[in-house]
Amino acid sequence: MITLLIHAERFSYRVNEPAIKNPEEPKVPEFEGQNVLVVFTTVEKGDDENVIKRAANDIIDVASKVKASSVVIYPYAHLSDNLALPSDAVKVLDELHRLISDRLQAVRAPFGWYKAFTISCYGHPLSELSRRIRNEPEYQKAQEMSVCEKFGFPVSPLATAIRRATLDWLRKVIPHETEAEGDGDVEEGMLRIVYSEPKGRKVPCVNDGTLVYVRTRSKPEGLPEVFKDSTNEIPVVVAKEGYYEINANALMYYFMVESAKKSPPTLPLWMSPIQVRIIPVKRDLVDKALELASKLRNYRVDVDDTDEGLGKKIARAGTEWVPFVVILGEREVETGNLTVKVRERNEQRQMTLEELMDQLKGNEALSPSPLPLRVSKRVHK
Repeated sequence: MITLLIHAERFSYRVNEPAIKNPEEPKVPEFEGQNVLVVFTTVEKGDDENVIKRAANDIIDVASKVKASSVVIYPYAHLSDNLALPSDAVKVLDELHRLISDRLQAVRAPFGWYKAFTISCYGHPLSELSRRIRNEPEYQKAQEMSVCEKFGFPVSPLATAIRRATLDWLRKVIPHETEAEGDGDVEEGMLRIVYSEPKGRKVPCVNDGTLVYVRTRSKPEGLPEVFKDSTNEIPVVVAKEGYYEINANALMYYFMVESAKKSPPTLPLWMSPIQVRIIPVKRDLVDKALELASKLRNYRVDVDDTDEGLGKKIARAGTEWVPFVVILGEREVETGNLTVKVRERNEQRQMTLEELMDQLKGNEALSPSPLPLRVSKRVHK
């Protein structure tokens, strides 16, 4: 909903002719008053009870501050290109009028008519105000969101990998036969993915970058309906009329925050932006490392081919929460037994390639990695 509030010394209107097919019957076809708060009001798609209440409280507050004698709710479709259907707009305007009338003298101009009006604005600091009231939560930045910043949300390749992995995981765990994108009906057996832009205050993970919603008729099992951090209460799974909507950003944030509580912090294997890092102990083993990486191409794998020391490479993998780090030396190449640091168990052990792949099984990457195969090709700040 968009409102333009004018504190008018004098205001009047009269109905002229219909502007739409089947306009409502004008209950107040003309009006004239003094010291009036005129509220030019555009009802938008999605305006619900929450929006109406917030708009009514705001109008009452402004009317009180300017000491207006009355309020006129004046339908005005020229403030937005996202208009509600006429039948919905009339219901919203009626409820807005009702809420304001409980507190103040209020008039609602008829909807769907061309009207002539005259207005004389007082011209004081509060005499011209505009508002955009959306049905959206006002999230606050929480201390837990530092885990999002760690991975460079919303724009880094690491963040992109995590977002893709979350959506791919939902594709795997929610039974479906077809997939569609964009707003529309959710049919039986369909997974519908809807993308939207953040509204309101931007905060990491939850309300930044591209927002992704997954809709399905199948009730998601094992997912929290709501996730609470130290500041916010964030809906994850919402029951809509005829389907369930999963906020993929909120679900991703939930998994990341829960992962940060572990010792050491470890993302789920399916979510890790790098699932395996191969570290050749010297430069002439880089080609062998790349060859090994090719055998793990179904997973998100990279090779640390930088000129830095082994200790620094291992430390970098730890900083990036890489779950499996393969240290590749001459002995590993000759014997085929790999030295693998397993982050979740905080241990280092010997594995064959087949044993490593058994550890990874079921966590294959469905989307291509946005990260280069060689760590040296990454952009470092």
